Amino acid sequence: MSYSSDTKEELCRLEPDSVCCLLAELSGIVSAAGSVLYRGGGEKRLVIETENSAVARRAFRLLRDVFDVQPELVTLKRARLGGRSAYRVEVGPDEAPFVLEGCGIAVAQRRGVPRDVTVRKCCRMSFLRGVFLASGSVTDPEKEYHLEFVLGDEAFAQALQKLISRFGLSAHMGRRRQMTLVYLKGQNEITDMLSIFGAQSARFAMEDAYIRKELRNNANRAVNCDSANVQRAVTAASRQTQAIERLIAARGEQSLPPVLLQTAKLRLSYPEVSLEELGRLCDPPVGKSGVNHRLRKLEQMAAEIEGI
Repeated sequence: MSYSSDTKEELCRLEPDSVCCLLAELSGIVSAAGSVLYRGGGEKRLVIETENSAVARRAFRLLRDVFDVQPELVTLKRARLGGRSAYRVEVGPDEAPFVLEGCGIAVAQRRGVPRDVTVRKCCRMSFLRGVFLASGSVTDPEKEYHLEFVLGDEAFAQALQKLISRFGLSAHMGRRRQMTLVYLKGQNEITDMLSIFGAQSARFAMEDAYIRKELRNNANRAVNCDSANVQRAVTAASRQTQAIERLIAARGEQSLPPVLLQTAKLRLSYPEVSLEELGRLCDPPVGKSGVNHRLRKLEQMAAEIEGI
């Protein structure tokens, strides 16, 4: 299963403490994935469709427990899903108006976040959980940090964005084909949202993934830094060796002061060693800065000979 599916499975196992939170979650599901199906004779049925079997069972149970109705659960085969199953939960015409009214949803009106069922903070959290179950997904944190809601109603998407902002989170909006997206980016924002949903295991998994990625990144940075330092040292040693060879060829060893001659010979004999190691080979030993000063002096002398 994917990380997103695992997250929804976890949320579908939650047991809210109060009936108001059960109602708010159901309202979120209906708001995001519910539609009214009209049939002959003015019959009106409430239909909830999802591609996730756990979400379908959750909606079925919430309808039964909150409103004491007996919905119908139908399994469908969708060509657009490559023949995979989709699930439809239907509420009959006698009960659909009652359920919609109880969820705070008025048919044929501009859709928003129902105020009556999201008065309390816990209910707002449950409502967001319901919307995520019905229309949301979250990317595997090993790949990237992205959580989104895919909604068919732009007005509802705008209302959802405002609701999310009440929790101090910054949600963005976008378009994908004919759908409106409300999405969050960044590990901190998404882990906070998972906590709001109540998906603590998913949050811990994301935090673990973040820590592993940071450790890998830090290790890679250290390796890259070491490689860059080695490359710079090799380049500098090669430049110093060539300068010393040109200087001795032009003036001879006797032209160099004893300390510079000693350093020059050591560099020619040990072109691969670092400045610190070269300093320890000197007699008496010299610090890194001292060796660096001597080699710079030798390079300067070589440059003066060539008129650079």
